[in-house]
Amino acid sequence: MKIKASAFLTLLLLTVADEVKAAPANVDFTITTSEAVNVTGCPANCPRITVTVDGQTRYAQYSAGTGSSSLTFSYAPTIGDLDLDGVTLTSPIDLNGGTITDLNGNAITPLTYTVPDTSGIKIDYPSLSMDFVADADGRYTLNGTAYNDLSSFLGAAGGSYTRASTATYFDSTGTLQTAASGVPRFDHDPITHAPKGLLMEESRTNLVQNSEFTGASLGTSPPVNITFGGGAGVTATITDIGILNGESYMEVHIAGTNISGSTFYPNVSFGTFSPAAQWEDWSGRVHIISSTGTIPHGPQLQLAELTAANVYLTSSQPALVSGSYMTLTRTLSNVNVGKTRFIILTTLLNGETIDWTLKFSVPQVEKSTFLTSYIPTTGNATVTRAADSLTIPTGSWSSATIGTLFAQGSLSYLGGPKWPGLASLESSSAESMALGIHDNSSDDPFSEIYNGGVQTFANYKGSAYTPNATLKSSVAYEQNNAQACFDGQLGVIDTTTDIPAISKLRVGSYRGGGSILNGWINKIKYYPYRHTSTQLQLLTQ
Repeated sequence: MKIKASAFLTLLLLTVADEVKAAPANVDFTITTSEAVNVTGCPANCPRITVTVDGQTRYAQYSAGTGSSSLTFSYAPTIGDLDLDGVTLTSPIDLNGGTITDLNGNAITPLTYTVPDTSGIKIDYPSLSMDFVADADGRYTLNGTAYNDLSSFLGAAGGSYTRASTATYFDSTGTLQTAASGVPRFDHDPITHAPKGLLMEESRTNLVQNSEFTGASLGTSPPVNITFGGGAGVTATITDIGILNGESYMEVHIAGTNISGSTFYPNVSFGTFSPAAQWEDWSGRVHIISSTGTIPHGPQLQLAELTAANVYLTSSQPALVSGSYMTLTRTLSNVNVGKTRFIILTTLLNGETIDWTLKFSVPQVEKSTFLTSYIPTTGNATVTRAADSLTIPTGSWSSATIGTLFAQGSLSYLGGPKWPGLASLESSSAESMALGIHDNSSDDPFSEIYNGGVQTFANYKGSAYTPNATLKSSVAYEQNNAQACFDGQLGVIDTTTDIPAISKLRVGSYRGGGSILNGWINKIKYYPYRHTSTQLQLLTQ
């Protein structure tokens, strides 16, 4: 007995809410008939349903149900498949050399069926994927195999993470932790405790000596390289020292009445730094845990300019906020500047009384337009933190001449002199395909391709990045066909792009390893296909 086309119904057995992850199970579809049928020809000639995935033809092969009225067809995603607005099914069933008959051996015809709404079947199957915020360790996949820690993943991929010093980060409780040399940092917001991703930073030096207050004791004597300033009638006393959320803190009580006959400035100074020169950029930070009591004139954080002979010239002075990580950046403006000084202070007029208790931690000064993570120092020494580096050699997960690279991350600053990089496929700085932020000029996200040191492709977002915002960037490429997309905003397709040779994936820095992000990488994905404009937009929204 033949079954007419109207007897076929299509039911979706597997519902995918957002996406099939990087090592997905099969996606099953069911064809229901009005009576039992038999299927022959498998495994070599299984009937199948055509599935279109971002323009690529795939198949859902018959997998179960012969002898019944319910046939299952299974689509196994191919590594590199990406379709975030839903795959498309094509009617009729393709017999592919097999047969579908009723139980009496009569061929079923026609084999058309009602095509269902498959917009919910979203496929995301990169050949390489790193998610640094998925859980405590992140989640990583390589050609469909999942790894739950970065070291196992890098071992499988032949990659390496290096940093030749210890470094600090905040854990999921907001506690400051120290990572050993060569150990990656999965950082969190110290206030909200939200995961921020893998912290990637360049080498920096904390110029504040004894930021850990080593040698501090209760009383009026400050520890080495920390000084108290005041005047007649006013005394500074250390009333508490300890560790709070991993940060060494010191509490200072400044009290008394100004009897000097003039104005002075009770303060805690974290040091004077030299040499300094006009137009240099300097930044300072201190965590103000609490600031209470009677203060006639609001306390301030000051980065002062001094001559080489310690004569005060000028300063920047934002007001302090209790419980905040206060930062201050200053471009030195005086032609006579030879030193800088970083202090917390208030103004006290003659005859005024002060009763101020200030608890603070982790002071840091860097010669830069922005600050990086805290670098502990003790005694009379400054300390330099080494740079982070993460690279993965190309291999079975990559294609030499075609692909789509996605990177998601954030940074906390703008106005630097470089091109902070999210990721780069490269063999050298002259041969690379990079995603980053054009911070030295327009501040907008960009993608650039260099071949033989010559730029053969460039797409820019056209609007400035907002510090601390999550940036999603992607570039899809093949010879004479490249396009980038930033936060859902597409660049122009370039039909003259010359694709370079690549040998590695560099994470968290610009091509050749320069211009490290100094921020957080959330996710990296690579697909060995040049995906369409539609998928680039969906991937980066």
